[in-house]
Amino acid sequence: MEAKVLIFVVEDEELIREVLQDTLEDAGFAVLSATSGQQAIEILDAKGEYFRALVTDLNLGGSKTSGWKVAEHARQINDRLPVLYMTGGSAHDWDAKRVSNSELLTKPFAGAQLVKAVSQLLNPSPPPERETRPPGVS
Repeated sequence: MEAKVLIFVVEDEELIREVLQDTLEDAGFAVLSATSGQQAIEILDAKGEYFRALVTDLNLGGSKTSGWKVAEHARQINDRLPVLYMTGGSAHDWDAKRVSNSELLTKPFAGAQLVKAVSQLLNPSPPPERETRPPGVS
């Protein structure tokens, strides 16, 4: 039996967190979640090396630890960890702070969009191959 890919979800709103977790599990992923930025940091310190992707809300409610800080901490453990940021607000900060191997989903989004975004971060498609035939030859 093949091991499932472990995704770490950080979302402070319970209902949204449950939907994210259920959607990813239904798509075949294993999921561990955190309810706050501080809890996410603690889990990352204990288990961060096992995660294959991070899905985090940018604004984590009353937490002093934002999704940006969670992702920065996760990248200290694994500098290639794919990160999917989520926001219900403006993407302005995203444009200013955009980091490699990451994407942004603006809330609300469909479950299929979530699964597609995570899958693409885990398995980025190679660039299209260039035409190797000389011009005019078919």
